[in-house]
Parts: sequence; structure tokens; C-alpha cells
Amino acid sequence: MNYLTRCPFTLFLILLTLTIHILSGPVSDPQAFQTIPQLLVGVLQHGNWYHLAVNCALILIGGAVTEPALGTVRMIALVFGAALAGVLLELSLGGPGFVGISGIAYGLVAYSVIATSAPNLRQLNLLLIVLALSAEFALLRAELAVFTHIAGTTIGGGAAMLSSLFGKKGPHLKPMEWKHVSRAVEIIGQTDEDDAAEAERIFLNDGYTNMFVLLDRGEVLGVTGFGIDEDVPDVAWLSWTYLDEASLGQGLGSQMLNDLLGMLAKHNIRKIFIETSDYEVDGRRVYASAHRLYQEFGANVELTLPDYHEVGEAKIIYGIDNPDAGQTEAVETDDTGIRVTGIEKAPETEDVAGFIWEEIPVGIAGLDFYANELSKTGFRMGVLPLPKDLSRSNTAELEALGFARVGQLKDYYSTGQSQDWWIYQPK
Repeated sequence: MNYLTRCPFTLFLILLTLTIHILSGPVSDPQAFQTIPQLLVGVLQHGNWYHLAVNCALILIGGAVTEPALGTVRMIALVFGAALAGVLLELSLGGPGFVGISGIAYGLVAYSVIATSAPNLRQLNLLLIVLALSAEFALLRAELAVFTHIAGTTIGGGAAMLSSLFGKKGPHLKPMEWKHVSRAVEIIGQTDEDDAAEAERIFLNDGYTNMFVLLDRGEVLGVTGFGIDEDVPDVAWLSWTYLDEASLGQGLGSQMLNDLLGMLAKHNIRKIFIETSDYEVDGRRVYASAHRLYQEFGANVELTLPDYHEVGEAKIIYGIDNPDAGQTEAVETDDTGIRVTGIEKAPETEDVAGFIWEEIPVGIAGLDFYANELSKTGFRMGVLPLPKDLSRSNTAELEALGFARVGQLKDYYSTGQSQDWWIYQPK
């Protein structure tokens, strides 16, 4: 399924070639193909099953790299270019009377070899390709349409060289597209299957605005993104951020976050918060590598809520200041009180509630009532995030009601105006 979404034209080309061979049978007389139109039709026909199988295998291998790297439209252009160039060159230098899709197959393999070569090995791989084609010309010219192979290889290898010269160098962030979704979900699932299921549901139903993938030569190595805070427009929350297991330990996570931070600076985002969790499975901390990545990037733990998601699974919030963004002034208010108007289930948990509140001139209203309602409705914990000034004005009364201050998100509302977090646990 993953290959189908990433390489639809590659699979279509293989299926089309197989279907034509099944319906029309092997070509018994290649000399019947004389004109350019006939030879172009003959590209999709073969002399025997072995000939067909080898070409389809090469297309499958080459297309797996070429189509994700170029995209389906440019892949189609490369295929038609290789087919036409192969027919014209073989007809001019070798004469008519040949069939087979090998020119296209060679083009796709050449692209994949050159495109995936490290820069210091690219010239060596080019030399090996030239030597292979030279040996084929010297030894098999009488049996194969070698000039179609040369033309296809030139088209595919040339496209890869142009991409390496003028395309983006190395891993880079790119906005997520539909073709990236299945691979992104797969990468997320390597660490957390529940996150992967939730991400897939949201990508399919709500889209993937503000989501990005880390690409290298068309291969998705990681996924990240952000969401703007609903209440504070210059604060963002990191979305699912994961690296493919094979890409860990190469500094790509830091690069991905750094590139994302640069994008957010253009949106005047001054701070990013990262919400994650901490729990163990068979003695292994599931998110240990992610936590190390955040810390290496300069994120600091600002809040830890033990047993938040469920007993044994803590909620952790990291904060990263964006040095490229401007600072904002704190908004002064004369109100120092709060009125609690309700409770609602908190996100990503089944038995933790958040208190809904509004500002009032002075004092605390309704909190004792809804604290009692908390236990009646089966919640084991209530959370109450407050601006620092309101929190400090009402500390004594909050503590008298059994609330405990567990941490703060620094500079959440504005520079100097943090968000204090209080929790209430029914007895």
C-alpha cells in the first residue's frame, strides 16, 4: 500500500506492460516494427517472458527512487523522453526491428543510481555505468538494442545530475503533500502506534496544514509541524515530530527543528511549546530519544504533570524561545479574580478535567463547587492553568481549597507573563 501511494505511475507502467504481453503474446517477428510509430508501440511489447520480467524488475527498482524524487508528472516526462530518445537513436544507428521497454528501465535505474550516490561517489558511479554500457555494446550488440539502453541511461542519468546541480541539496523541509501521508504515518508508528492512528485520522479528515516532511532525494526521513495556539497568536505548539529509525543519530532531528524554527520566525512566532509524555514499556522509556532531541536543540522542561494521561504516564511540556522573533509587551489588566463556570474532559486523557474560567474584578467564585463536582463525575484530577498575575493574587485561596501549583509555562501570554498550572486531586 505504501509503494502504491508513492509510486502509482511505476506500478501502472508495469501492469500495462504485463497486460499487453498477456493479451497480445510475445513478439515473434521484431522486424515487423519499422516506422517510428510502430517502434514506439513496440516499446510496450516483448519477445519472451524473461525479457519482460527483467525489464519490469528494473522499472520497479528504479521507479521506487525516481517517482518519489521527481513526482509523478516529471516521472512521466522522463519515461516518454527515454522511450522517444531510445527509439530515435536505435533507429538511426542500429536500424529498425526491435521491441521492449528496456530503454525506460535503464533510464529509471540510472536516475536512481546517480540520485542516491554520495557526492564523492557520483563520478565513480558514472564511470561504472559507462563501462557497463561499453561492455554491453562490445559483447551483446548483435542481441540487444544497445542504443536504446544508452539513450535511456543518458536521459535518466542526466535528469539526476541536473537535479543534484540545481535541486535542493541534502535533507530539507517541505510542506507535506498527500503522497507523503502514508510514509509519515509509518514513521510515527515506529515509536507510537496510538499517535500514528490519531495522525492518520487527522491527516485524512482534516488535512495536513502546517505539517512538513524532511526529504532527502525524494525519500521521507522525518515529519514535523506546528499549530498556532488558540488563545495566543504568537505562540505555537509542535505537532507530531518523528524521525525514521534509520535516520537517528545523524543530527537530522536538530536540523529539522532548526528549519522549522526559521519558518515560524516568518510567522512572528516568539515561542514554541512541545507537549509530550513519559512512560515505560518493558523497562524502556518510549520517548527517551525524542526527549534527548528536544534537549539537544535547547528546549527546557517547563512543566511536568505525573500521571496525567493515565497512571504511570506523565505529561511533559518543553519550551523553546525563538531568537529570531520579536518580543511582546505584557497586557495589563485591573482584574485579579476568577469565576469558574464549568469543567470539561482534558485532551489526551480519559479521567482528567480542565476547569473553565473567566476573569472577574476580585476573588474566586465557583471553584469550590466544581472541585466537588470533579469527584462526582469520576475525574481523578483537575487542571487549572492561570496567568501568573491572577495566580499570584489568589495563591492563598487556591491552596486553602486543596489546589497545588505544579509549574509554569514561561512567557506564555507575552514576554514576562507566564502561565501557572494548578492541579486538584479529589480525596
